[in-house]
Amino acid sequence: MSNTVIGDKTVQVASTSAGTTTTLPAPPSGRGATGGDQAPLGAAHSTASLDPRILELLKDITDIKKKIEAKEESKVASSAQATAPKEIDWSKITEADIANLNIPIPVYEQETPEFLTVHLKDQNYTARWVHIMPERLGVCLATGYEYVKPEDLDERFPHPLSFDANNHYAHGDVVCLRIHKSRYLGAIRKNYLKTMQIHGKARVHSELGKVIQADPNLADSIHRGAMTLYEPEDMKGREISSELFSSTL
Repeated sequence: MSNTVIGDKTVQVASTSAGTTTTLPAPPSGRGATGGDQAPLGAAHSTASLDPRILELLKDITDIKKKIEAKEESKVASSAQATAPKEIDWSKITEADIANLNIPIPVYEQETPEFLTVHLKDQNYTARWVHIMPERLGVCLATGYEYVKPEDLDERFPHPLSFDANNHYAHGDVVCLRIHKSRYLGAIRKNYLKTMQIHGKARVHSELGKVIQADPNLADSIHRGAMTLYEPEDMKGREISSELFSSTL
């Protein structure tokens, strides 16, 4: 038997009485003799024909791969364990520990929720917070406001405040009332028109006159003196902001 180099491969050639037998080395794993992606042919026979030293080397390589994979998995597990939040024994924590950054006290924003927001079932009404002083509350109740009741609140939204002993939805020195939008928006419209009057513009007055004639309530207010047209002698360069007459209803 002799070794013969064919191209870049070394083959063993044995001479027998029946002729010459050539043994080729096993092709790379997963590739056939033609170099294509085929299943290995005669894997058991090829492995058996390899040098024992090569087999030992392959075994060492496999063992090294397994050790590397195990080491990487250990690193990942250690990293996850290090970043995991530690359990805090709150029975031993005091305010003095706030400055100790070694204690992982969670940080929370000191935000005030919108606990005064009111959502009514009946969208024909609007909710308003009114001061409970009698001179203010009495006027509101006399002009169409009414107390908000538990059944008026929309259950789909949170309402964190509780009703008091009088069954009023109150907080501190204010109480929640509701009023029909026809009255509430109508009062704001009146203040808006009053503000536009003060600007003293002829066009605004002309349009306002049409509105007054079409609205008996406005006409009645002017007739009773509750609403008057303000026309100063000289309004050149002067305009009074509508914010001065914004409604607090």
